Amino acid sequence: MAAKRILLLDGPFLTAYYWSGGHIRVEGEFSHEPVGLEALAAYLNKNRSSLFYLLADIPEEGFQLEELPYVQGGDRNALLQRRLTQYYYNTPLSAAISLGRAPTGRRDEKLLFAALTRIETFTPWLDTLREAEAILVGVYSVPLVLAGCAPQLMGQSGPVLFVSLTRGGVRQSFFDQGKLHFSRLSQLATHSLDEIGRTSADDSAKIFQYLVAQRQIPRGAALRTMVLAHPGQIPALQDFCRNTAELQFEFIDLAATARQQKLRDVPADSNADNLFIHCLATKTPPQQFAPANERRFHNLWQIRFALTSAAWVMLAGCLLFAGKTALNLYDLRDTTEATKALTATDTRRYNTILEGLPKISITPDNLRALSSRFEALQKRTPAMAPLLIHVSQALNDNPRIELTHLTWKIVDQLDAGAKTPKDAKPAAGAATPAAAVATGWVTVEIQAQLPLALVSDQRAQIELIESFAERLRASQTNVRVLRRPFDIESDKPLRSTGKDGEAQPADVPKFALRIARPL
Repeated sequence: MAAKRILLLDGPFLTAYYWSGGHIRVEGEFSHEPVGLEALAAYLNKNRSSLFYLLADIPEEGFQLEELPYVQGGDRNALLQRRLTQYYYNTPLSAAISLGRAPTGRRDEKLLFAALTRIETFTPWLDTLREAEAILVGVYSVPLVLAGCAPQLMGQSGPVLFVSLTRGGVRQSFFDQGKLHFSRLSQLATHSLDEIGRTSADDSAKIFQYLVAQRQIPRGAALRTMVLAHPGQIPALQDFCRNTAELQFEFIDLAATARQQKLRDVPADSNADNLFIHCLATKTPPQQFAPANERRFHNLWQIRFALTSAAWVMLAGCLLFAGKTALNLYDLRDTTEATKALTATDTRRYNTILEGLPKISITPDNLRALSSRFEALQKRTPAMAPLLIHVSQALNDNPRIELTHLTWKIVDQLDAGAKTPKDAKPAAGAATPAAAVATGWVTVEIQAQLPLALVSDQRAQIELIESFAERLRASQTNVRVLRRPFDIESDKPLRSTGKDGEAQPADVPKFALRIARPL
């Protein structure tokens, strides 16, 4: 983190302080003469990487309260800038501080327009800072610092006049509901306790009359006045700051307050400069007076700091990712070693099992290929049930046919050379034998017989066989009559049915047919 240095301007001299962890050290005092400005430039160049805060404690200040319609965005910025130009047209060191919105009515916004009215006091110092390219965080005043830390001391309720002592003099700051309304610095000649006490009491009475005239406090009400002082000097100040019907004085222990704010170097007297410097470094006010061009190098520093922080975050992320990857690599290496050991154990067990098996003439690779082929054949083997169910349904529809023998087998292709009876017609959509060249066929050869009563009626035999064959035909089912009870071809001789024309049991008409489905 960059070092913080506060430049306190409380008159013709500018004092440089170094702040670090609650400790404050004076590093130099510079005058506005050329020699002093050259010394300041050398000091700035020596500490180019530090953040500089310019803190003003001078009487040339301006405060204006006004209520304006609540607007936002660019219109608000334009309105505030116009008001600041109207009030403080001769200085760029001005700021608008919002004090909140009215609870009723149009809910206008209450604004405090503050400025450091004597720009000539700051010109040589700002020019030197700009030429040295110092990182100027902003230009602040003691009232702005008080606005950030005083409410912790006085609370948020009611009007309060806060009196503090600095090297520049006695400062009276008026707060209402914890919000700064104005501040006034009374310079001292000797800085004696008598002068401090007398000035505090007299100026507090004058401010009370001013507040009553401005109707910021009601008539007849006492103004709570809080004095920040060292505990060893409080009794002397109480002789001058006595309670009246108008002012009710309360004293705050400066040493206890410094310790509460974690200031390591506790003030030895009632001078609160170190406390205000500490508050500025630890609780920098959001408002400041410097225009944008004076803070250009601070803006560049913020960009550089953001990029550097992002780079460090990315580096930390990469290191964490690398560490996680390394841990995963070690885990993976352990897992690999364990897997290798387990594989070696399994390999030894496998070899032991192989050595205990009977010796065969086939190699393990050929046996493995044969097993794979067998599994493939098993997957291709069709089930017999669908085809047998189809045959049983056809037999149920033709009860006069008696089944005598079934032969189930798989062939690569159907016997295309076998002659088909002239009246055997393939079913519509049935697969042809040519379609079975690549896939094969599952076939069932059926041997059956007809009733003995039909031995002399050849026409009835043909009709019954054809009816049975037609019942078997279906999509993807090929039906072919292999053998009939008699030969109907012209080159075959005709035979009688038996002796004396009577049918014998041996003359029972028999036939055979084949049904086939592609695999």
